[in-house]
Amino acid sequence: MTVPGAALGNEHAVRLIVGFSPRSASDTMASALAPELAKVLGRPVVLDRHMGEDGVVAARTLMPCPPDGLHLMIVTLGTHALSPAVALPPPYDPVADFTPVALLMRTPLVLGVASSLPVSSMADLLALGRTRPLTFGCSAAVGAPRLAAELFKRDAHLDLHAVVYAQTEQLYADLTAGRIDASFNNPMTMLPFIAKGQLRGIASTGSARLAADASLPTMEECGLADFVVENWVGVVAPKGLTADAAESLNRAVRTALTTPSMAVTLAQLGLEAPATDVTFSSAAGFAAYIGDQFSRWAPVAPLLRS
Repeated sequence: MTVPGAALGNEHAVRLIVGFSPRSASDTMASALAPELAKVLGRPVVLDRHMGEDGVVAARTLMPCPPDGLHLMIVTLGTHALSPAVALPPPYDPVADFTPVALLMRTPLVLGVASSLPVSSMADLLALGRTRPLTFGCSAAVGAPRLAAELFKRDAHLDLHAVVYAQTEQLYADLTAGRIDASFNNPMTMLPFIAKGQLRGIASTGSARLAADASLPTMEECGLADFVVENWVGVVAPKGLTADAAESLNRAVRTALTTPSMAVTLAQLGLEAPATDVTFSSAAGFAAYIGDQFSRWAPVAPLLRS
């Protein structure tokens, strides 16, 4: 497969910038994708972590890089739909300042509570929330878990306090110990704790029940109308990468996602191989998706400014 920069030789590695902590959705996907993508491209793929400002530091690291196909970044709903709408002034334009390459995954969140919390259902959690404030751990100040928590606070009329963590591992340490009450988080990190009995699952934020745990009702089934929040993770390049180069990289990423090894990894994370719809199957489709996501969530951005 011919990709941008191929003429430079295999000693030139692909730099995949990651802006979030270990055990986060983006870091987990990047770590799993890198070795498989390296096989497809025939060159090393090196993770380059630049944490800070909920992924904004990583985005600003990528922006001045040359559009040569050797500089890529893992992006999320937080970096490319929320941060540009929350920050004043915006740190960047999520569409104009980047070249979208590929969507890697799209998943609802799971609402989990500390096993020591005296609740086993949404009705129990709402009843408890009427008697005292609830603390919700969020793995970023501007990201899908915080968005879900603030929407829950608004729609359920709860006294809810978001506790923001720089490290996802510390969030789970505090949640399993009962130092915070609950968290919306990705199935790939939340479900293993639920399976071990260290946390208790309450609901998921998708439009349908999770294939990985169909026992969890959706938020809508729990009585919260129109409560659907999906996190997503994708890959972008600096602006200026040609459309042909972006589509070539898109094909490489999709090939990497469908290798037997990656299929096992996705299954372990509670995910399935990406669908073949245009959102996943082309760089142009991912570009349109980013624009749609920004338009959808910009009106609720003020909820994340506190």
